[in-house]
Amino acid sequence: MPLEGNVKRFPNNTPAASSAGGAEICEAAGVLCLAAFLLFSQLGHYALWDDEAETVLPARAVWQTGDTNIVEGHNIVAPYQGLVERDLRERGNPPLSAYVLAPFAAFSGTGAFLPRLPFALCGLACVGLVLWWLKRDKADRITWLLMVFAILGNVSFFLYFRQARYYGITMLCSVAAAYIYLHWNGSWRGLLGLSLLLLAVLASHYMTFAALAGAMTVDYFFWQRRVRKLRLLDWFVLLGPVGLLGAIIVSIWNPFLLPGLLKQAGSNSLGDRLTLFWWNLRDLNRNEFCAGILILLAPVLYFVKGKNPFLLRGVVSIAVYCFVMAMVSPQPARGATVADVRYLIPLIPLGMALEVTVVRILTRRAPVWLCVALGIVVFGTNLVNGGLFFPEGLRSTAWCFAKELISPPSDPYTETANWINEHVNENASIWVLPGYMAYPLIYHAPKAIYAWQLAWPPEPQFRGLPAVHFRGQIPPDYIICFGPVVRDVLGRMQHWASLGIQYERAATIDFFWKDMYRPELFWRSFTPIVDYNKDLEAIYVFKRAS
Repeated sequence: MPLEGNVKRFPNNTPAASSAGGAEICEAAGVLCLAAFLLFSQLGHYALWDDEAETVLPARAVWQTGDTNIVEGHNIVAPYQGLVERDLRERGNPPLSAYVLAPFAAFSGTGAFLPRLPFALCGLACVGLVLWWLKRDKADRITWLLMVFAILGNVSFFLYFRQARYYGITMLCSVAAAYIYLHWNGSWRGLLGLSLLLLAVLASHYMTFAALAGAMTVDYFFWQRRVRKLRLLDWFVLLGPVGLLGAIIVSIWNPFLLPGLLKQAGSNSLGDRLTLFWWNLRDLNRNEFCAGILILLAPVLYFVKGKNPFLLRGVVSIAVYCFVMAMVSPQPARGATVADVRYLIPLIPLGMALEVTVVRILTRRAPVWLCVALGIVVFGTNLVNGGLFFPEGLRSTAWCFAKELISPPSDPYTETANWINEHVNENASIWVLPGYMAYPLIYHAPKAIYAWQLAWPPEPQFRGLPAVHFRGQIPPDYIICFGPVVRDVLGRMQHWASLGIQYERAATIDFFWKDMYRPELFWRSFTPIVDYNKDLEAIYVFKRAS
């Protein structure tokens, strides 16, 4: 975001925004209305995808039991064969998202709107905070317009706020923490607010907290302490709440006590983590979080066009954040080709602010119409991101998103859940492949029992659960295969037939199997996939023959 005291006032050919407030309030209200459309329109249309369902189902247990219990009626929620569970409770992820979601999930039934609502509200609050920040720093009229273009044109910004995940909380709290950090007037109340915001980030996502704290620490010692230095008592006020309460949270929801998760996180060498660092930087551009060429221009302009420190501070913050995230991320580098960009979402507002600052410097002597036209191209298309070289080609992602909101397609989970609700009896067992695709169905079609989530023999915490949850113990009544995994299952069925366990094709759901509505742009399609192999890329249902 523009830094206090660092927003340069360029000569402007248009009248300054009125401080009286009337027109300014109307303009801000208009922006908020457009943002609300992008946040709330068709919010519940798509089914929850796997990570969302894995957040919402424990949140429902929080409402019922006060803790992130993994037992959901006659089902369990144990992804990765119980990798993040301890004592039948989800313990691998920080709890704030589940507790925020609890009252919404408790009354949502099988709908997706209510679970996503609190995070979409975070998005609206974030837009309002950015507009207030611009007013507080007295940004000139063209800077204000460019920032509005940047916000409304950044599809990733809105997509992450539309998910029932920690994304919305971490992005809003990160922006609010940066606002207080840069506008701190020396009061302990401000420091306490900053500490509580950092605590909220910690309680939502540990890795985001580590990367954010690292970026803020570097910025403080190189720049911000020259503006206002923290005294010893200030450090106690800042670090006390987040340290004390954070220690309590981490002592309960502690991924370091989960051996399987630690083994996965420790599989990367230093070289692998440096590869992740490069992917983090590269895929910020690929997912349109910000335009890489403009971010690279920022430090050049710092030395050539004037000493606006934000040009350098912002780039350093992005680099430090991406580096720390690469060092702490559990993502295995081997076998992957892209970064887990969901860990980088707090950089979206910072990237937008840097882009706006660069464009404003480059057009400081240009007429208004040229600034507006350039803003539309930079923030309304993927041209400066290098879209010509991407598989999707040159496009306006914002326009694609708007068209999708007006007429959204269906999705594989909705189609499959509808089939289950119409054709499967209560308490019939279903084995879903790939395994992660069972969790949206547990939420949207809960009458079935989703079998074979756990390995046999059981770990101590899972002893006593019904045998249907353990792979190979009781043959399921149905097998549902999403996409190419059907080839492996057909081979298994031939072996089972020799043992007297036979399955027959019950249905082929004629819909492309993959969830193409995830928020990552390189995994998202704004239009339905219609040209696919019906023998390998649909959804296949097999029923056990009596």
